[in-house]
Amino acid sequence: MDNYETEEQQVEAIKKWLAENYKMVLFLTIIGLGSIVGVQQWKQAQTVKAQTASLEFDNILQVVKENKDESINQQVETMLNEYPDYPYAALSAMLEAKQLIEAGKLAEAEEKFQWVITNGKAQNLQHISRVRLATLMSAQGKNEQALKVLNVDQGSFRASYLEVKGDILVALKRVNEARSAYDQALEAYAAIGANAQILRVKRNDLGNS
Repeated sequence: MDNYETEEQQVEAIKKWLAENYKMVLFLTIIGLGSIVGVQQWKQAQTVKAQTASLEFDNILQVVKENKDESINQQVETMLNEYPDYPYAALSAMLEAKQLIEAGKLAEAEEKFQWVITNGKAQNLQHISRVRLATLMSAQGKNEQALKVLNVDQGSFRASYLEVKGDILVALKRVNEARSAYDQALEAYAAIGANAQILRVKRNDLGNS
């Protein structure tokens, strides 16, 4: 439209273009508005879903806090199936794993930790579950499998991984390797300013090589 000499000619050209293309303009406008409304509805639905997941988790916490002799399995299953992308799901699985361990249902507890490791969205919860799974497996004598569970990128949980690795190596009577793992764990704890008194006791019990 830069080729038109006057404003009047430009206005007339615009009117003519709109008359010829109004259907396309109307269609694009509707699509554009639909997209805006769609995004808003999606955001609202996500907010409602997050709030519902939070309430479900509160209910699970209440049962656990009151020490009711009541399984939270059904509530947790609902969380895992309907809200798997929220941290509440992973936390719920970990709470049930604790309950299952106390009930002596170790295989089922392993499954819950494994769910968090495989499906959890929060890396810190994945790390905690991996460490707890390895500890649980070692307690059942599955030490070699437990070591494999720990053989991953440890991130900021390096100290915890190394301490549990040392525990497993002690169970396997691989004392020299256990000393090394404990020493590295002590260094890692010191780097983050964490208290490691129990670890120091375990390390001292192994003496020097």
